[in-house]
Amino acid sequence: MIFYFTGTGNSLFAAKTLAHEGEEVISMIEAVRSKAFHYTLKDNEPLGFVFPVYFYTVSDPVLEFVSNLTVENAGFVYAVIPCGASIGAAGGFLKSELKKRGLELQRVDALVVPDGALIFYDIDSPEKMGKRLETATKELASIKQAIDRREGNSIKGSPVLGKMGLAAYHACMSTKAFHADEKCVGCGTCASICPSGAISMVDGRPAWTKSKCLKCCGCLGRCPVSAIQYGKKTASRGRYVNPVLK
Repeated sequence: MIFYFTGTGNSLFAAKTLAHEGEEVISMIEAVRSKAFHYTLKDNEPLGFVFPVYFYTVSDPVLEFVSNLTVENAGFVYAVIPCGASIGAAGGFLKSELKKRGLELQRVDALVVPDGALIFYDIDSPEKMGKRLETATKELASIKQAIDRREGNSIKGSPVLGKMGLAAYHACMSTKAFHADEKCVGCGTCASICPSGAISMVDGRPAWTKSKCLKCCGCLGRCPVSAIQYGKKTASRGRYVNPVLK
């Protein structure tokens, strides 16, 4: 069983690549919305968590899900954390939170993927993104084999630093700078995919009706006409969405 959270598709890509035929791949966002927090695993079934690192720590939807989670018959527990360069304290922070739920995290892997956080900086060139995805696919095959062998590893990252990163993350959640430009066709994609439920369609155009969001960049990356902007800088930047969502 694999739980995932994704904004621009990297974590969904990783989760689907790791999953064996017939294995459940469950959205943490959907689980939180439906209050589905109790699960029972089959004998010797591994339990996986796949989610992007934000501010070198674990983001709110993952923490909300984990803090309510109960799992029966849990065996080998692992996490794969897609990132642009480093996962910081995310692994150690997740381990401490899972321990509160009676779950022992035994393996954490950072997975370098194309970075879609274009509200902070421009994305990679198509060539570099392609190479990163190719390398990530090979790395996932290796990780999958290690999981099948139930190989643990050393999990780094201070929970204290994880909480500090979370505080910095919370300070940057304002939706004030988001807007749709003149290219918007009113399709509603942004509103339908927003994990925060922060976007509503008003008179055929997206409006950010909540003051805060997760800053997952899904609305920017997945807009079919690249109409979603964050301040003035993103208009000149590229867009990224993992091919699994296309």
